[in-house]
Amino acid sequence: MKFRIETPGHRASPSLKAFVTEKLSSLDRYYKDIQEIEVTLINEVKGKNEIVNCTLNIRIPGKDEYIKTSSYIFEDAILKAAEAAKRRFRIRKTQLQLKRKTKSPNRKVSAKYAE
Repeated sequence: MKFRIETPGHRASPSLKAFVTEKLSSLDRYYKDIQEIEVTLINEVKGKNEIVNCTLNIRIPGKDEYIKTSSYIFEDAILKAAEAAKRRFRIRKTQLQLKRKTKSPNRKVSAKYAE
């Protein structure tokens, strides 16, 4: 799994990059086929408040996952995005499992073999 961390407008510290890779590398437990995670951290000023927008673009065979969260702190935005990705992967897995169940033919047991 590759990580690409982008921080337009400012330079990310090595500790922030290490935090991102540490927290998002655990997503591999929830979905095995992750090829690349693209993380974009944008610091935005709205009125008097500074807001951090964290965007995850997770490349997976089939359909990519796109997750966007915001917070006042970099670390909190990253943690929220990781939790949202975990929820999204759980939903995706259950959808795939249900799809597999509906594809398999239902076998009926005849009366003479049921006894």
